[in-house]
Amino acid sequence: MISATFLDTLKYLYFTRPYNTMKLGLFRIENLLSRMGNPHSGVKYFHVTGSNGKGSVTTFLEYLTYHHGHNVTGFYSPHLSTILERFHYNTQNISQEEFVEAAFEVKKHAEEMDKLGEEFSPSFFEYMTAMYFYITKKKNAEYGSVEVGLGGRFDSTNVIIPEISVICTVSLEHTNVLGNTVEQIAFEKAGIIKEKKPVVVGLMADSALEVIRQIAKQKNSKVYEYGKDFYVEPVQFSFNENVYDYYGDTTIKGIKVRLNGKHQLYNVGLALKAFEVTHRINEKAVKKAFEEAFIPGRFEMVNGVVLDGSHNPQAAEKFAENLDLYFPGKRRASVFGIVDDKDKEGVLKVIAPKFDLIIVTKPPSKRAEKVAETYEIAKRYNPNVILEPDYIRAVDLLKETDEDVKFVTGSFYLVGYVRDYLLNGKISEELTIGGA
Repeated sequence: MISATFLDTLKYLYFTRPYNTMKLGLFRIENLLSRMGNPHSGVKYFHVTGSNGKGSVTTFLEYLTYHHGHNVTGFYSPHLSTILERFHYNTQNISQEEFVEAAFEVKKHAEEMDKLGEEFSPSFFEYMTAMYFYITKKKNAEYGSVEVGLGGRFDSTNVIIPEISVICTVSLEHTNVLGNTVEQIAFEKAGIIKEKKPVVVGLMADSALEVIRQIAKQKNSKVYEYGKDFYVEPVQFSFNENVYDYYGDTTIKGIKVRLNGKHQLYNVGLALKAFEVTHRINEKAVKKAFEEAFIPGRFEMVNGVVLDGSHNPQAAEKFAENLDLYFPGKRRASVFGIVDDKDKEGVLKVIAPKFDLIIVTKPPSKRAEKVAETYEIAKRYNPNVILEPDYIRAVDLLKETDEDVKFVTGSFYLVGYVRDYLLNGKISEELTIGGA
């Protein structure tokens, strides 16, 4: 049951702290946290950035910490079905009451800053970050696992001094903000490296890796590189029960991982290495952590439908790979919807040929008006395409098809709303308030 106070708090946040407004720089969050008594201090943090994989690595580190007997909070973005997914305590979403309390505490200080002018008014994400630190202090958590929102150097999470930093991957993304080359983007992500604090680095272009090495050297930070200092080998790929062997300072064999996809191999290694560098490892706790670690809407089956976002060509490549990996030789149908500012052609040319039937729909977003355009592009890559703009009707159509496996993919807006519908038979009031 959603409380009226929770809904009122959401309305305040969505309508006074515009959701998609980005403000770079650390002076607002530093000012806000200072007014709050610096609730981020005195906690051991894992700080994770990357073009891909950062959500998984942050999740794995939270579960590893919890299963090694510590109180830990997690901070994630964006959310899928409820804003509470952004804030974890010991691997669970916080409650509506805890969310409201944290929002009210931040509000007092944020509104004082609003009076100083637009430049000083905290953004939505800065507000969320301050709430996370308040929750962490209130819970008296020993550890925090923190996912960077965007980039690293000027991200509002970059006020922490972590035990260790993790840079998962570097590829061209958010070029309007982070730069037009992988070297520039690597520089921004390496901004989370702190003086004499180690950094774990995933596979990436040599030019990006060299930028990170140079910054680490300037910061007197030891670098641990995937493939050189640690690696992971796959043993078995099976839906919801993948098995890997880890080789680092410790060797751990037969790690069952619930999260699906070949790419998780690297994320498992990055998380384990970061934890291994900062904490004594218990093999039983490690196995329990990876067996339980979960992220909604990431190649997840809900009531017979597999949900996953394929919102850019890189994600589409992984999605297509997973189709062949987990469902070879099966007849497949999918509902697909994507927002207009994404690379529709780049996504559909990868995934459309993988389906026997595609139902093109409109994600619940103001940024998804050109559904007819999406339909025309899909028809270029698949002869069996249906247009059904209403995403609820599209899902109902999907459920009636005879194909062996059914999917919903494309925009995370679509995946989030459909997940809510499949679980509850309706769309929650929270999602309708937040809009997209």
